[in-house]
Amino acid sequence: MTLPLHGVRVLDLSDHRAALGSRMLADLGAEVTMVEPPGGNPIRHLAPFVDDERSADGSYQHLYFNVNKRSIVLDWRSDDGLARLGSLVESADILIETNQPGEFPVDEVRAKNPRLIVVSATPYGKRGPKSSWRATDLTATAAGGLLQVSGERADPPVHGAAFPGHTMTGLTIASSAMTALHGRDRTPGQPGCQIDISMQEATSFQVVQTSNPNIWRWREEAPYRPALSQVIQCADGRWMGCNISPNKLPEFIAMLEEAGVEHHLDPENWEVIHRGDRAAWQYLENPLQDLARDLAAVWPRQKLLERLWACGTPAMPTLSFSEFEETEHYPTSGQFTHIDTPNVGKELSYSRSPLDPVQSPLEMRPAPSLGEHNDAPLPPLTGGHDVGTEGQASFPDMPLTGIRVLDLTWVAAGPLTTRLMANFGADVIKVESSGDRMDPVRVQPIKGEFHFDLPDLFNEVNTGKKSVTIDLANEQGKKLLRELVAHCDVLVNNYSAGSLARMGFPWEELRQINPGLILVHLPGVGGDSPWRPLRTLGNLLKAAAGMNFLMGYKHQPPRGMGVAYPDFTSPHVGVTAILSALRAREETGEGREIELSQLSATVALLGSQWMQFDQLGRDLPRPGNRDANMCPHGVFPSQGDDQWVALALESDDQWPAFARLIGCSDWADRVDLRTLAGRKATEDEIESAIGKWSAPLTKWDAAEQMQAAGIAANAVEDLRDMMDLDEHFRDHYQRVEQPSHPGFGIWIDGAPWEFAHLERRVLDRSPMLGEHNEEVLSGLLGKSQEQIAELVAAGVVG
Repeated sequence: MTLPLHGVRVLDLSDHRAALGSRMLADLGAEVTMVEPPGGNPIRHLAPFVDDERSADGSYQHLYFNVNKRSIVLDWRSDDGLARLGSLVESADILIETNQPGEFPVDEVRAKNPRLIVVSATPYGKRGPKSSWRATDLTATAAGGLLQVSGERADPPVHGAAFPGHTMTGLTIASSAMTALHGRDRTPGQPGCQIDISMQEATSFQVVQTSNPNIWRWREEAPYRPALSQVIQCADGRWMGCNISPNKLPEFIAMLEEAGVEHHLDPENWEVIHRGDRAAWQYLENPLQDLARDLAAVWPRQKLLERLWACGTPAMPTLSFSEFEETEHYPTSGQFTHIDTPNVGKELSYSRSPLDPVQSPLEMRPAPSLGEHNDAPLPPLTGGHDVGTEGQASFPDMPLTGIRVLDLTWVAAGPLTTRLMANFGADVIKVESSGDRMDPVRVQPIKGEFHFDLPDLFNEVNTGKKSVTIDLANEQGKKLLRELVAHCDVLVNNYSAGSLARMGFPWEELRQINPGLILVHLPGVGGDSPWRPLRTLGNLLKAAAGMNFLMGYKHQPPRGMGVAYPDFTSPHVGVTAILSALRAREETGEGREIELSQLSATVALLGSQWMQFDQLGRDLPRPGNRDANMCPHGVFPSQGDDQWVALALESDDQWPAFARLIGCSDWADRVDLRTLAGRKATEDEIESAIGKWSAPLTKWDAAEQMQAAGIAANAVEDLRDMMDLDEHFRDHYQRVEQPSHPGFGIWIDGAPWEFAHLERRVLDRSPMLGEHNEEVLSGLLGKSQEQIAELVAAGVVG
């Protein structure tokens, strides 16, 4: 089976912060070689280990994130090692590195191969006042705004499950590398480039809904915990989540009355969900959700779920891994496979790749032993692309120019997928309804008034697109869509599984219209699952994926992070899948249908935790803010109400300076505290001392003092901090205006990565409703003014 990235050679010099990115490229067929220092990549030394036996091959993170890779040992910091690396670079397409800015000789390496794409993922990017700062997953999520909205208000902010900062960094590496590869191979001379990824910026992509910049600019509100997280406990002690919509009031009232739950609802009063003009991050604070908790206290979980599902209400169970087998979905989902893993002498359970649907089933070769391929020459490359090699040109500012995308997405996950493509040059045509099926995020009130062009989240997730309004319930509207399909490379939708076919657009028909079409579905749940037809939301999917039980404190309900997590991981998976499918099309001439289940992809991001659970046979303890590989590692109070600083000691060598900084100089020389095991034995005492040191300081002062001592730390930033007070990050945001409302400022997040040779990318605004009807219908489909007028008069367009 020829995979889309066959012929692509990747050198992986990254550590655990970026391992997911190269794993995704390897899954798609790229030849990925880990270039490891003599002691091995740091990921090999991260607990937990199989059977608790520390070894270079036994780390669960290594075993999962280094699947499908090769390994050689090479010290590029030595003259001989750098020379050898140079010879490897000559035939490479992509090099991934995670060194602090200035440590890795990017220019020298790129001089060996001008075609090389270097992906540099660093804590704060290569520009700005914090470019030299250190970061761990904890401190990156503090800097990116995720930590502040996760947890319970009464407790400190809590670290997200499964290293969300590393996950977002790895996903950004994959999507940006594919974007650059596409642009390079279509430019004369195939010029390379350097991609600059900031962990802070990559992580902040998770909060573009919860902490949308307009919440601060328009309302002067800074969202806080628990934000968009939710969980309710049922009568049988099980947990679940739901989103009770006002358009289901009659059905919900019937349930309340059947269960004997007192209420004062009026089935004609749809405004009951609103408590004033609340921002999106507070939408779960409404009378319907309060009554859902009362109903759950009476009914067991399965009964309540089935009743909510029957009336089309989004709802999902909040699951621990040990509950997976009890569900209708997981036992038959094909999510997990046992694979013999010789380096640890046993079979391990692996989750399918998040990209498996691109060309299922994708092969999984166990992670390599250290230096396994030292004496194995690089295999000859097969395939590859020689597109546009005549002449020489600069790397394109818009590497996805020439791709046309038909966008049938709404809300967040789908629109962000196509936004990432539009921001880098793709021509994205968003097909919208101006009637009952309008994108819900177009109809949110702004300062108490409704206007379709102004809502914050719509403007956030649709930058750079065109908008056409077509009634797809009308046969003439369906005909127009089919005409558009004939002119597009890609069609993306994030409806519930099977909806596009039920609307009258089955794959079999679309491929007849356009044999080269890449059709991408982003449903909440896909495959043949009994959950396939369900309506879902991102915060419900992460709960059903097992994430919520992997974070927090044991006394807290399993509510998870305060964001709709899959809505912001899925776009990177989607872009990577789309661009790989387009690459494969160049060889085969054929399109393909891809169904990327958001639930399946979310579980895949928990692969190392699942592997450990399967080996232990029991759920993993909830870690709070502690970490098995670092001590101290936590969130500590600082001056002011709900003000915190996050810090992490990455190595034993940092301990003496740390101890002196917090005023415990006598600890600096204690032999027992110079080891991780010794510090773990006195973790409570150490954390108490840190709290006493940090409490009188501002969170900014505390972080700066730590960083000056070479220790990873960051203020736990809220939206106001990120927009106004963080000098390093505040330029991330951009102001746009809609022509319909000149002078009314709308703030949007910048792109999640940059090209190092360019200034910060300036994004186009999102489209007004139907703004490009004439341009698309006339310019692309060749409709006359008379024909367009007839379509408008018939209600098909506009």
